[in-house]
Amino acid sequence: MQAEVHSLRRLHHDYFLQRFTSPPLVFQPGQFVMVKPSGSLDPFLPRAYSILRVQHHMRGSRGKRGNVVEILYRVLGKGTTALSHLKPGDRVDLLGPLGNGYRVPPNLSTALLVAGGIGVPPVVALVEKLANVKHGNGRRRSAVRGRHKLVAFVGGKAASDVLCLSDFRKAGATLHVATEDGSLGHQGLVTELLETYLRSSVDGLRSAIYACGPHPMLHAVARVAERFGIPCQVSLEADMACGFGACMGCVIPVQSSRQPMNHGPSNMNQRIYKLCCKDGPAFDAREIAW
Repeated sequence: MQAEVHSLRRLHHDYFLQRFTSPPLVFQPGQFVMVKPSGSLDPFLPRAYSILRVQHHMRGSRGKRGNVVEILYRVLGKGTTALSHLKPGDRVDLLGPLGNGYRVPPNLSTALLVAGGIGVPPVVALVEKLANVKHGNGRRRSAVRGRHKLVAFVGGKAASDVLCLSDFRKAGATLHVATEDGSLGHQGLVTELLETYLRSSVDGLRSAIYACGPHPMLHAVARVAERFGIPCQVSLEADMACGFGACMGCVIPVQSSRQPMNHGPSNMNQRIYKLCCKDGPAFDAREIAW
């Protein structure tokens, strides 16, 4: 479908928050959209962006219902550069929501939310859903606190890479911040804060970890979760050309089912793959062949 650029805001340095007006859509935290400027031949293919949030609003004098879809990205290549040059009213091709988001069990008591760098959008989407933060008509309403305890761990290389702290606070999450250079919060890795918290906390029962960020960070989060016996879901990134499994370009190695195989011993060592776009991007951390 086609959407229009609603607004574009530079957060700091190369990070941008972009909003698009679109027909009504419903998404789950962790799902994504494929976006490219309409009619663009360079880049020819769209890029995948996690949905930060969707705000409901009325469009036009007749009060037609619509949405404002928000994404957050860092300008790194042709795709993000092209988006950052668009102006309000410019059209984009937008496909989504796509993929599978985070799964929240009905008995969840404590959500441990881990976000690194540009991996923050799906984690913010989840914390706002768990906190029952409502959006409408382009304005944030008062948050009605949910029944979950929310603890967020947000990290980056430097203070300029730490995003959306105010969103976590507005959702009522207890916030822990780390930067590798020590320019904000704890000097070190965000996974160090997670492990320190779990050592001193009694929140293990009915807790779950939800994470998104660089692959090494997610691997470290998965190891911490396994050590403490806490369920963990990670949202992965991969290069996508289509977003729905047709191109087979976003394969993710996963653990074998360890089922007996009757096709000869050579098959026992064969790698098994899933598609990040179709089977994910949110996976059980134990499923990934790190």
